[in-house]
Amino acid sequence: MSRILTILLVALPCAVSTPCSFAAEQTETPKCDSTGVCTEGTNLTVATVGKHIWANTRLYTDVPLPEVQKWLTDKPELKGKFLVIEFWRTWCGACKRMTPLMNTLQKKYGSELVVIGITGETEEAVKAYAGPKKDYFLALDQPQSGNGKTIAPELQPAVKEDSAAASALPDQTTGTATDRPGQGRYEASFGVWGWPHVIILEPIYRTVVWEGFTGLKGYELTEAKVAKMLAIGRAMKEEAAKKK
Repeated sequence: MSRILTILLVALPCAVSTPCSFAAEQTETPKCDSTGVCTEGTNLTVATVGKHIWANTRLYTDVPLPEVQKWLTDKPELKGKFLVIEFWRTWCGACKRMTPLMNTLQKKYGSELVVIGITGETEEAVKAYAGPKKDYFLALDQPQSGNGKTIAPELQPAVKEDSAAASALPDQTTGTATDRPGQGRYEASFGVWGWPHVIILEPIYRTVVWEGFTGLKGYELTEAKVAKMLAIGRAMKEEAAKKK
């Protein structure tokens, strides 16, 4: 019965969005280490049709929960809740523009979901962050194995101009998962190279039921889409309870 929940959630994007076409962002299998971090074989060429993502697609696959280095807020209760995980950066203009949506999701649906912002930047960098307040849970990603180097601030990607074209895309960088500024172990396992990148995990199998840049035109993450996901989850729980 619980697997039916995942099947219904898999069909959700086709029901509430534009035609269901998702981009596979790589043309060869990435080489991954024992921790699940994939650093080679990632093709950073965005697909020319359908939905674009600035990461390796993990849609409809089960993924592990994040094992963070440190919670910068209280640790949330995750059991039985949808997880909205936002990979972000303090310097990221697109992340700042998408913060109000994340705040709204946590405030409006906090009894059924948890929004978590994760970055591999330093605690000092996050404390110095002067953008819109993030009224959801924040954590530092685990450092990558064998990657003790510190990338100087001047090597961080520049914030894009605040233009209509720029605001329609995430802030992006290049390079492998081991040398992208602020990239920790969990984020690297998704091959993220554009921020913010958001994944939504359903509460039973932790299957990714939504992924991508929340502001991508035609494929935006909206309150309505999240509400439909939660409604499916509630219906399945009620049906299961009746059969006990």
